[in-house]
Amino acid sequence: MRYRVLQAALVVLAAGCSSQAGGGPGTSGTGTETVSNSGADGSGSGESSSSGGTGGGEPTGGGDSSGGDSSGGDSSGGDSSGGDSSGGDSSGGAEGSACPLPAYPDADCTGVPAGTALTVVEGDLNITEPDTVIDGKDIRGCVTVNAPGVVIRNSRVSCPDFIVVSSFGGAYEGTGLVIEDSEIDCQGTGGTAVGDTNFTVRRVDIHGCENGFDVDGDVLIEDSYIHDMYQSAEAHTDGAQLTPVGHDVTLRHNTIYANEGTSAFISPEVSLGIVSNIRIESNLMAGGAYTLYCQQDGPGSDYRVVDNHFSTLFYPTVGAFGPWTDCEDETEVHGNVYHETGEPLPGQ
Repeated sequence: MRYRVLQAALVVLAAGCSSQAGGGPGTSGTGTETVSNSGADGSGSGESSSSGGTGGGEPTGGGDSSGGDSSGGDSSGGDSSGGDSSGGDSSGGAEGSACPLPAYPDADCTGVPAGTALTVVEGDLNITEPDTVIDGKDIRGCVTVNAPGVVIRNSRVSCPDFIVVSSFGGAYEGTGLVIEDSEIDCQGTGGTAVGDTNFTVRRVDIHGCENGFDVDGDVLIEDSYIHDMYQSAEAHTDGAQLTPVGHDVTLRHNTIYANEGTSAFISPEVSLGIVSNIRIESNLMAGGAYTLYCQQDGPGSDYRVVDNHFSTLFYPTVGAFGPWTDCEDETEVHGNVYHETGEPLPGQ
């Protein structure tokens, strides 16, 4: 199963986002709202609603993509510089994690902190003003970032479009997008939660998506929970998919469940492009055909796979065909074990 096949099969949904039911009344509106007031909070009038869910705990596989309990999580924010892929210490979760190693992210330590009142914002947001901060919102539409320094925190974003929150290469220059202590819901569709350049994601609960992330470069994803992914006969479900131009990407201390999909993380064939400066560190991963596809048919440049746990939650072989493929020839591969037994994976 190869990258270009998977890419060709991705479903591009029709443009436009519908409102999510529930959560209390909010503003009405159609089309896309442009957020251009400096330091704005992404406001739209409407009643606040509680962010709490009804679930909680670690899923047992597959299941309802309604999201469960998004309580918990440290909302301290931290550095909003965006896109730092330097790797750092892989001995534990990132500073500020509410569930540091040996624990892994779940519904109790990701998503909107418990008790946070959310103000409903109906419709898509197009953010054009630098340093805009969106805090405490229930956004029922997609978010497009066209300015540097944007922060989305303590918020829920629900949208069934192709990419729910987008930070595209060339859309702006400067400090990357930061999303923290938030929930992203693709509403059980073939959409992608976040893509694709110059962003940082921390303590985010992602569910109901065919793909958690589409990744080009300058990306840091840490302390987040990607689970209950969208499944269909046509879907090629990936927790994160690295494109052929992939560079400067770190996935650190995340829980990524691919269910019966394609992968928790997939890299392209070298014939399509050699990826560089990739860090996959201290994650808990399960499911997929192979759970982890490293750079295929040859090594990436400075590609490191260190201290990850691979779970048999969905298959006794971790993925349907095994825990990983094409990883043994990468720059640094060590400390990767079966989660349930602690036994090292072969070939490292």
